[in-house]
Parts: sequence; C-alpha cells; structure tokens
Amino acid sequence: MKRPEIIAILMAASALAADAAPRVAIVRVKEIYTGLPTTEALQQDTKKQNEEIWKDHRAKELSRMLEELKGLQKQLSDKSQPLDEETARKLARNYEIKRQEAMTLQKEFELFRDEQEKQINRKMVAAMRDSLKFITETSERIAKEKGFDLLIDGSGNTNTGVPFILYQKEAPDITGDVKAALKDLIPAPTTPPPTDPAPVGSEPQKPATADKPKR
Repeated sequence: MKRPEIIAILMAASALAADAAPRVAIVRVKEIYTGLPTTEALQQDTKKQNEEIWKDHRAKELSRMLEELKGLQKQLSDKSQPLDEETARKLARNYEIKRQEAMTLQKEFELFRDEQEKQINRKMVAAMRDSLKFITETSERIAKEKGFDLLIDGSGNTNTGVPFILYQKEAPDITGDVKAALKDLIPAPTTPPPTDPAPVGSEPQKPATADKPKR
C-alpha cells in the first residue's frame, strides 16, 4: 500500500474519532483468495495450458532435430571410427544444413510460445481480478452489516514490503464470515474426468548453441 493511501486511511480514522471511536475490523484477503476453489482450478488450468504449449508439433519436431544433430556430431567427432575425407565432408555439410533448419524452427516455436504465454497470462490476471473484486465487495458488505466503520486487509503490505498492520489488539476479524459467504456465492468448479496426459518433454535446448562439427 502506498503512503498516500495510508495517510488517507489514517485521516478517515481521525475524522471518525472526532465523534466516537471507530469500529475497526480486519479481513485477510490473501488467505481468502488462496483458499477459493476457483483459485486452485485457475492454477491447475494455467499449468495445463503451459504444458500444452510443449505438445505443439514444432516443439516435438525441434526435439527430434536436436537428437539428430547430436548423432551427426557424434559421428564427426568419434576418433575411434575415423571417417574418410569425402564422408566427413558430406556429414559436415548435412549437419550444417540441419542446424540452420533447427535454428529457423526454434525461432518459429519461440514466437508461438511467447504469444501463447501472453494469452495465458492475460486470462489468469483477468480471473484473479474478478475473484479479488468479488472478495472485496463481499467483505465490504459484511463489514457494513456488522456495523464496522473501517475494514483493513490484514494481509496487505506497504510499498516497501513491510506488513501494513504492525500491531493489533484484539481487532475483530471477519475473514471467517467472508469465507462462509463466498462458499455459498461461488459454486465449486466442475472437475472433468481424469485422463492419462501425454508425457510432456522438457524445454528443448536452443539449436543456435549447437557446436560446429568437429572433424
């Protein structure tokens, strides 16, 4: 939380104190958000979408080409089975052609991957904002219903990373009330039947780093 926002809250509290001591309550927004079934579903869906990127045909083809390049490099550098000059020249030429093809495919896949990740992140941020908006609106409603004058997020930090609330003495906490209200308002996400996912390979290395053929 930034300094101007802190000052505004303190000024509001001071104004209320002019007539009577304000009734202040605490709510732990981070705890509520983390515990939402929709949050867990969002995390699982985001993970699945990121894994799907690496199932793209370009990623698979790139992995295959890298393995082929490794095989050619091994042939060219194997001193136990030396190649004649003509064979070595043909293998080296073939290696360089395939290396260039792999580099082109690598660039194409990286463009695809970056665009997919941007879309995934945009959806994730939008979903997070929707959930947090729902939490804050519900918290505000419950605080008003209970007659509190001020509601503070107990999990919030200042812009320096220090917790906003450094000390509190038995301040009412409506986190449980908000959780209960959201449980009734937000339906649990439906879980699709389990499937056996195809194995996801690790991120392929960049072909651009492949060594020049050694003869």
